[in-house]
Amino acid sequence: MKLAMTLIVRNEADIIEDNLRYHRAQGVDFFVVLDNGSTDGTIEILEPYERAGILKLVQMPGTMLTIQRKGNTLIARLAHEMGADWVFHNDADEFWWPVNGNLKEAFESIPDDQGVVLAPRTEFLPRPDGPGSFAERLTIREARFRRPPKTAHRTHPAIKLWSAHPIDLWVKREDPPRSGLVGKPVLRIEASHREERELDLVLAQDFPVGVLHFPLRSFEQYRKKVAIADDNRMWERNEETRALHDAYQSGRLEEVFENLTVDDEAVARGLAEGWLLEDTDFRDYLLACPGVFEEGQSPPGARAWPEERRRSALAGLRQDGMYAISRYMQTVASKKRKRHTQLRELKQLRARVKESKRELRELRRRSRRLERRSLRLEKVEHSRWWRMRPRLPRQRRPGH
Repeated sequence: MKLAMTLIVRNEADIIEDNLRYHRAQGVDFFVVLDNGSTDGTIEILEPYERAGILKLVQMPGTMLTIQRKGNTLIARLAHEMGADWVFHNDADEFWWPVNGNLKEAFESIPDDQGVVLAPRTEFLPRPDGPGSFAERLTIREARFRRPPKTAHRTHPAIKLWSAHPIDLWVKREDPPRSGLVGKPVLRIEASHREERELDLVLAQDFPVGVLHFPLRSFEQYRKKVAIADDNRMWERNEETRALHDAYQSGRLEEVFENLTVDDEAVARGLAEGWLLEDTDFRDYLLACPGVFEEGQSPPGARAWPEERRRSALAGLRQDGMYAISRYMQTVASKKRKRHTQLRELKQLRARVKESKRELRELRRRSRRLERRSLRLEKVEHSRWWRMRPRLPRQRRPGH
């Protein structure tokens, strides 16, 4: 079985090599990387891997919307063309942590009739800048894996991918996935009780992998991310993003970053209350990973865990995975409902505009008619006939 990993990157020089080294040790055979205009040396870091034949580098300019519409599908299909059986869609600041074996073994264990694995995420907390690598400094994370999950799937030549999150991928065929056993029975004109073609990708029932996310590693890295958000004009999402935009424009980003970092007192409180925990397994694994071009054995990772801890971790991932996908689905449903409401309001607004235009046309028609009458009257009043018309004598008022 061949395993591929896709990445979409822009200015990730501080972490990209650690990401490749880690996932290579986890059994990834090759990488497909789309670069969206890096200027910080990211491309120069990737080029030796491409020359070695373990990385395909694609460069695509444009906005995040362009990447969503074209880039995700492009690199997912490239993974298939390059011979991968499974592919997972990653970000440079994410590290997929399997509970049993390495990543390749985790995906190999998925039954043949299942083709999509959801991997819930947890975040490592940003801490004040200091010496050491990000893995050495950032060892406190959220206790649960409840962030929106990422997606791994069996490759397919007709895959369509809107994003790396669930319910954003499907296999494009002549008949869409909705053409299966769905729809209102009362609206059918033919009997339909059997699928002519089953779905190509079915969700796996287990959650064997969790994603470790390091979104905020230093102020400089944070500043680059905010600059990318500015390039993509992401400020009108909500009040929070607008406030961040104000801070960015007024030069107060460092103040915002300090507000995002968690101090020792808050960490101690989170550890005591159980919503934070200290996780040094990833740090130790990454520090022990050999370089991609170096000879050396991969560290054991979760293999070294006692069986009881492994069972507990799998149970936690299953629970958190179902929670995360429930939140994700309900969030999408809520957005859909909001869009429906907005479309209804837009339809009503368009109807009012149409009625207003009709009323305006009627007013203009009446105005033109009155203007024509006024012109005719003025013409009559200035005519010779009007001046020579017979006039009735004025009636005298009483007393005059």
